[in-house]
Amino acid sequence: MEDRYIYGIITGSNESLFNISGLGNSSQVYAITHQGLGCVLSDYGRDAFGALSKEELVRALLAHQRVVERVMQDDTVLPVKFGTLVGNSQEVVDLLSQGHSGFVDTLAAIRNKVEIEVAATWDTSEALQEMSKEEDVVRARETITQKGEPTVEDRVRLGQVVKACMDRRRDSYREGMIRFLKPLSVDVIPNALVSDQMVMNVAFLVNRARQQEFDERVNQLDDLFQNEITFRVIGPLPPYSFNTVEITRLTLEDVQEAQATLQLEHVTSEAEIRKAYRRLAAAQQRKLSPEGELSKDQFVTAKLKQAAELLLRYWRAQKGEGRDTLANVEKCLFAIDIKRSRSDEVEPARFSSSERV
Repeated sequence: MEDRYIYGIITGSNESLFNISGLGNSSQVYAITHQGLGCVLSDYGRDAFGALSKEELVRALLAHQRVVERVMQDDTVLPVKFGTLVGNSQEVVDLLSQGHSGFVDTLAAIRNKVEIEVAATWDTSEALQEMSKEEDVVRARETITQKGEPTVEDRVRLGQVVKACMDRRRDSYREGMIRFLKPLSVDVIPNALVSDQMVMNVAFLVNRARQQEFDERVNQLDDLFQNEITFRVIGPLPPYSFNTVEITRLTLEDVQEAQATLQLEHVTSEAEIRKAYRRLAAAQQRKLSPEGELSKDQFVTAKLKQAAELLLRYWRAQKGEGRDTLANVEKCLFAIDIKRSRSDEVEPARFSSSERV
């Protein structure tokens, strides 16, 4: 059976075709709608993502972003995590139904907003020359010189002093840049600095109406630093960093195992799940050794938490239908999370063609 690949969630009641091809350039992108929401999809009959080569994954990632950005031109789009597949049309309807409230609220929150990423880099060799004039570095070098021929340990200590100075200046620059740009944004997510050349790597959520003003503020930063810092702007993008949908299909075995872990025969409320978790987690806590070190049962505590999270997602997905959590398990049910991205995840924006320098 051919799967459906999901790109994002939009508002709308009319199923439609988009004038763009999906992953692999072989399938039309279309929308299936339900209760005022649409799921942007294309048919997918290729290998599982885990079997794709790195090059194929990058191409697929670029195709994913291309589709989401194309849809963004006409609609507010809530991105779905790269690599998400679903089955037939009924499963798509189940997904839209179960996630309806969260999708509607999030789409309203991001309407008329775009993500803009700003990266700042410096020339490390020039930065090191500047650091050589810092008081701490000068003092450390003089101390070493007075001792005669520097040892390996002396060189290591001097390097540590230089690095500390560079880190302080980088932090100071980054904090100042964020303060300068933040008033023109709705939200901010600092991303990891992936190299010594990077000074800032930040995603800003910006109202479309203020996008030009934001761009002008970045240009002012560029003028302030007078070529000491190079700024790179990526966007406008869909809000990948701020709101991305993660979807996990729930199976009968998953739910049964979670209930067994929490020692629950039936589930009638979220409060019941939380109560069972707290009771069993407290029992595990009492198994701490006298020295305060966790016993071998630490793994059990983590498993309890995972089971509680799964059951909570399951309960929310079925919206409290029935008194037994397993009553509706024959339906296709999903755990749906709308979350901010972590900086260690692969982000489509890193491969964007929507880049301005």
